[in-house]
Amino acid sequence: MGRSCVVLDDRRKSMMLDCGIKLGDQVELPLIDDSELKRINDIVVSHAHLDHCGYLPHVYSKSARPKIHVTKPTRDLMGVLLADYNKLQKGRKLFGQKDVDDLMKDAKIVEYAQQVKTQSFPFAFYNAGHIMGSAMTHVESGGGILYTGDISSRKTRILDGCRKDLRAETLLTETTYGRKGDVLPSMKEASGGLAKIINETLDKGGHVVIPSFAVGRAQEILMALDDYMRSGALAPSKIFIEGMIGKAMRIYRHNAIYANDDIKRRILMSEDDPFKSPNFHYSRSKTKEDVLAEPSIIVSTSGMLTGGPVLFYLEKLGQDPKNTLIFVGYQAEGTPGKRVLEGDRKIRMGDREVELKMRVERIKISGHADYNELLQFIKGIKGLKRVFLMHGEKSDLKEELEKKYEIVVPRLLETYGV
Repeated sequence: MGRSCVVLDDRRKSMMLDCGIKLGDQVELPLIDDSELKRINDIVVSHAHLDHCGYLPHVYSKSARPKIHVTKPTRDLMGVLLADYNKLQKGRKLFGQKDVDDLMKDAKIVEYAQQVKTQSFPFAFYNAGHIMGSAMTHVESGGGILYTGDISSRKTRILDGCRKDLRAETLLTETTYGRKGDVLPSMKEASGGLAKIINETLDKGGHVVIPSFAVGRAQEILMALDDYMRSGALAPSKIFIEGMIGKAMRIYRHNAIYANDDIKRRILMSEDDPFKSPNFHYSRSKTKEDVLAEPSIIVSTSGMLTGGPVLFYLEKLGQDPKNTLIFVGYQAEGTPGKRVLEGDRKIRMGDREVELKMRVERIKISGHADYNELLQFIKGIKGLKRVFLMHGEKSDLKEELEKKYEIVVPRLLETYGV
């Protein structure tokens, strides 16, 4: 799970599908030798999350100059996230800001369904439904190779679900929610449960802390909170936005053409701009006194408690049982968020350990397809012969699919012919 990186190579030319890192207590990198980087002709980036693009500046730091292909929202979001990660690097630095700047300058914008001829393999992007600008890559080679990146088939408050009417002989698919028990509630059910917990907390005079990825989940959560507050289903309170989420919100707004028709209508045909709701607030104090002064909702990075402003709020609010911590996103193995979810109420902040006495809840609001949706998506691909199950920790999909398709669960550094 994480550090997504696949290379398509026919000895004369090569294309890399994503180039990510895995964040956690120890940062994990793609297992590709630096000496091999200059052989890569093209890199396509499925979306802006660091587990899919965080290694790109390192490629540039080694004087490799493959062509980088992205959608416009991916380029814009990637620039913000990579610049932020550059500041947070610990120990041996993988890259510097100049590498990020050079990368952003060279990145080529590709629109959905645009047929692109490259030095390596021709390809096209199709909407993946995961976050704004996320793309599946269809490579015109070997009867068609489809790489999903991260996908969601559900329409959300901001995005349409992934494209489904595609043809390919080979599929490389994510399996984040690849177990039979991984069935996600509807967005209506999940956001209703979220509102219920928030109301219970606010009624007691408590604060709600919602850790979230800066890009994707945060925007969907904020839209849901705003809708519920406008309708009266959520008690009036300030919704504070912390960390990189604010910058990501502005990028979402600037790229609203990539949102679903509902969002575009609200922006173009009324004065109701959902990205600039009066319910959204930003702290005006370095000490966050305005946030802590009265019961409020705080949506903050990082989503897995690996750093960011959320740790400040856990330190300030974690000792009070009337406050609530609500996880809304995936928690990877080895992260502080995963440990808290599993019952460990002690979290390390620098050289100190803080015990959490606040209420801890989980509401599943995901940008990934669940088990049933993955099956439906896979079985809907025309002409499919083989499936590579990737980017997941455990999966039950193999036994369900192997009667019809050749199934491969690839291991690190293994090579396969298609």
